[in-house]
Amino acid sequence: MQYYLTLNPEISDVYFESSAFAYASEQLDEVEKKLGLKSHFDFFSFEAQNDLMPEEHQETETLWFDPQAGIDWLETLSSHIRSHPDCVSDSAKLLSDFSDCLEVLKQAKTAGSQWHFAMDI
Repeated sequence: MQYYLTLNPEISDVYFESSAFAYASEQLDEVEKKLGLKSHFDFFSFEAQNDLMPEEHQETETLWFDPQAGIDWLETLSSHIRSHPDCVSDSAKLLSDFSDCLEVLKQAKTAGSQWHFAMDI
């Protein structure tokens, strides 16, 4: 499974995906609760999986977020993981992926794009 970032409007040659993010999902959920952060699942759009869901559970509106919300979330989470590397599996890889994601979100902010996470199952 991969988590990836979708931009609206898209920016040519700007992309983020991570299997480390998906792998650490449950541990991140615990860290987010501990820190009082929004869950990473709150930043997801599940529209791509609508065909797998019963109609009453399908996403009817695509959610988009301001890049600064993602930047703030990632910086706080990354800071905690750097200070507590044992809180997640393979923290070095996850932090590297988060750094890549931050760069994409900063480019999105500059370009005026919105974003959300999605997953490739």
